[in-house]
Amino acid sequence: MKKGVLILGLALASTAALADNHFDDRFYITPSFGLVKPDSDKTLDSDFFLGLGLGRFVTEHISVDFELDRYTLSPASGNPDVDYTGYGLMGRYHFNENHGWRPFVGIGAGALKHHSIMAKGHNMMYNVAGGLTKSLTDNVKLKTELRYRLDTDDATFSPRDNFSDWMFSLGLNIALGKAPAAAAAGAAAAMQPAPQVDSDHDGVNDANDKCPNTPQGDKVDANGCSLNTGMMDDDRDGVVNRDDQCPNSRAGAVVDKTGCEVQVVIELQGVHFDYDKATLKPESIGILDAAVNTLKAHPQIKVEVAGHTDSRGSESYNQKLSERRAKVVYDYLVDHGIDANRLTWRGYGESQPIADNSTEAGRAKNRRTELKVQ
Repeated sequence: MKKGVLILGLALASTAALADNHFDDRFYITPSFGLVKPDSDKTLDSDFFLGLGLGRFVTEHISVDFELDRYTLSPASGNPDVDYTGYGLMGRYHFNENHGWRPFVGIGAGALKHHSIMAKGHNMMYNVAGGLTKSLTDNVKLKTELRYRLDTDDATFSPRDNFSDWMFSLGLNIALGKAPAAAAAGAAAAMQPAPQVDSDHDGVNDANDKCPNTPQGDKVDANGCSLNTGMMDDDRDGVVNRDDQCPNSRAGAVVDKTGCEVQVVIELQGVHFDYDKATLKPESIGILDAAVNTLKAHPQIKVEVAGHTDSRGSESYNQKLSERRAKVVYDYLVDHGIDANRLTWRGYGESQPIADNSTEAGRAKNRRTELKVQ
């Protein structure tokens, strides 16, 4: 009935995000600091190094970086210092986040410049790495990495021509620019309030018309309901008395054509959660802002924010996680101007799956938030 505008608006918003990338593809820089432990045959002491990288994600799981590092190693005996400058490309595969940390593995190659009194030049280097990242803000991630480096220097430490060095680093991924806004823009456009029209020509526009199908010519009250006795709508649910089989519907309830209450559930697609997390991704903000706009345009609507999880983990843990997810969305709506008296929140844990929990795609769909129109 009259709640159709709300239902349509939220449904459009929930699908708008699907056309956009679900990963952050901004360029980022990575300043880092670490310790290098050279091959024992180099007879050089371990020392600190500085690094800098520039990269971006090319898919949700794969990133590519150009990296530079610089260090000087002193001899354990009487040999001269050796200055090293490494630069090259590094590709990394990032696994799904777990307990706030996202593990990765990487492989890469490049050139290693070495300079000492004994020799100087360039040689190939090959890198294999593993590590973890953790989001600190929308723009900053902590990054730790352990790297194996194969140095093919065949001049400085003759007669050997390859050496195994180890490097441990700590750095920050700093994203450049604002978080992707395509999903937010698309969702906001989809959620624009409906035009103020009067479909049944009774003098009350549709946004305020509680009886949208008043017979032409009938006099109406301020709610657009006919003043003819048989055509009045005492419970103001949009169904006139003569057709209303449930004449005492709750105020603001969604009803069917017989005037009886039905439950409407709108999944906020695009407001899914990573495994074991209850924090909003940047692409979720546009969907929630659009929901805020629609709820403000329909102040009579009350909703329950329902949180759901997939089946991984214990039932009791998932119940608490779903409650945290529902509360995060509830808080966002309240913080952006929706009266708390119009909202409730509840977690349903893993009890109401909408997809197969045995597949990754199914579990992703089950990590969701819904608005249940009351």
